[in-house]
Amino acid sequence: MSVHLTGSDEVTVGVFSLASTLLEAEDRAAGLVRRAVRKESALVGFAVLSVGTALAPGPWWDFD
Repeated sequence: MSVHLTGSDEVTVGVFSLASTLLEAEDRAAGLVRRAVRKESALVGFAVLSVGTALAPGPWWDFD
């Protein structure tokens, strides 16, 4: 996971997932970040505004 300040009162959080589908990856990332915001006292006042995914190619795809 990586977190990036956007220069405003918002942050961007990146999550790497080996999910089977983009939808599954998005659901996992959303759940993870929402749990963190809900349970971490340092994140009081933060909210998850949006979640999106991007397909990143790699050797784990087993392409020949």
